[in-house]
Amino acid sequence: MFGNKQYYGLVAGLRQLTMEGGLKGFDADALYGEIRRELSHEDRRAAALLWSLSDIYGLSRERIEQLYALCAASKCGFLREWAHFDRNLRNVIAAHTARDRGLVVADSLLSIEGDEVPLSLAKSTAADFGLKGELDYIDKLLTALGDDANIIEKERTIDLIRWDKADALAEFDSFGAPTLLAYLVKVSLIRRWAVLDPATGREMYETLLRNYELRITNYEKPL
Repeated sequence: MFGNKQYYGLVAGLRQLTMEGGLKGFDADALYGEIRRELSHEDRRAAALLWSLSDIYGLSRERIEQLYALCAASKCGFLREWAHFDRNLRNVIAAHTARDRGLVVADSLLSIEGDEVPLSLAKSTAADFGLKGELDYIDKLLTALGDDANIIEKERTIDLIRWDKADALAEFDSFGAPTLLAYLVKVSLIRRWAVLDPATGREMYETLLRNYELRITNYEKPL
């Protein structure tokens, strides 16, 4: 069964990261490589796909849709659910932008067979695209997208939606692949904010470390 391996030592080692010198020395790609080397073959493949999704800018729509299709076909539950969430999040952002600019919404969407969200985004004239009952973050996301006065805060809100989703997907797993994949999601977000706004990057990094230190402290490994 996929994802049963427990990475006690690897997760425990995550707390050894330090904030010395702020974000100085923080190397997201190196950290990803260190974690990936310790994973099983199946978990390593899931991590590679997840990491690819964290930086899709510049890729063709066809290539991006191929990535999401590979994630949807994965045996890893975390990866499937994360990719589904991430694609829908990006699609809502694209649909909102297209609508604001008077463009054809359908032309901006990433699609995958069996997903009804792109269809709703393309056809609905409702303010929430008819997705209030489908996406629990839709109101928060649309409020952020409508705030053009503070671009940094808008982007921060969107990434906090991602951060919270990663936490939710790994909530009941302390030392398995979901915990490490959620960690990598957060590392990719911190990498982005280290460039966009170093103060926010430091804040997110400190939160990441505190969360995983608490996870270790509160856990009692079974005999």
